[in-house]
Amino acid sequence: MKKKEMINYLRENMPVFTGTPEEQEIKKSLYIYTELGKAKSFDERYYFGNSDTQRKIYDLAQKQRSQPDELAKKRKIICVSLTHLYINILNEFGIKARASEPEEGGHINPFIMPKNKKFFVADLQLDLENIQTRSRLQHFEYQRNNQEEITKMLIEMGYIKDEKDYKNEVISKLRKKVNEADSHQGLKTILENDELYLGNEQMDIVEINKFYRGVIKKTLPNYYNKKIFAFNCYKKVGEERDYTLCMFSHENDSVRPYIFSKKARKFASVDLETMRKLQEEGLVLGVRQKENGVNLLKKYINNEVVRKDKEK
Repeated sequence: MKKKEMINYLRENMPVFTGTPEEQEIKKSLYIYTELGKAKSFDERYYFGNSDTQRKIYDLAQKQRSQPDELAKKRKIICVSLTHLYINILNEFGIKARASEPEEGGHINPFIMPKNKKFFVADLQLDLENIQTRSRLQHFEYQRNNQEEITKMLIEMGYIKDEKDYKNEVISKLRKKVNEADSHQGLKTILENDELYLGNEQMDIVEINKFYRGVIKKTLPNYYNKKIFAFNCYKKVGEERDYTLCMFSHENDSVRPYIFSKKARKFASVDLETMRKLQEEGLVLGVRQKENGVNLLKKYINNEVVRKDKEK
């Protein structure tokens, strides 16, 4: 989709908003924010890449920041591209915005400047996982301390039906449900809950990684990186890497692994023998060095191989 097609889509589908001219301006900004957040994802080559890879991708994004058609066509982009695309689209709707100065590490975000209001941050890249899971927004900072106002706007534009429709409510219920569970039962209860996966069809691996890790941190905080571990893994497909997310619980000298299935759009329980076969077929456990849990799971997989060999 080119920029013109994207603009036309937004114009045709944008609700007729109520309120003062300023309120309508904010609502248009928020609507574009959520729609763009559904259409884009963070580039995993940058997220998992080494410093040289990241520099090349960042430099290309800098060169293309004034080429909105190029930015609009891409599904996977980084903060530079997303910021300038969002600003460009806002300007098409008569809304003033500018990019921040780069932070240490190069991250930038948009500032929206309403006609009768002080400018505010709208860091779309940091909200991608929230938008794609219909969770509460955290980085559209208009009325920063008044989530109720943002919720009313999101209901008006159809992002949610009511406050209970946020994915945060599902996570809150899950936390209560696993309050007294051990790590095995707790992880099983969470990853087998169908409500958790509703509406995740648009998520790519970076958002998958951030969201489901975050779920475990919120629901089983005392077990995360102690008895429950999460790390990324990949398989080479030509010159590219196909990434996914692995989780496992460790309790009573046993482990129970799960792998996110992109086809099923949820985590699947796998035994150690299956993990061994997946490794033989090219699955690499751990993308970065020294990821928590990788060596522990490998130890159990190797022990399973030894046990199987003794049984032969």
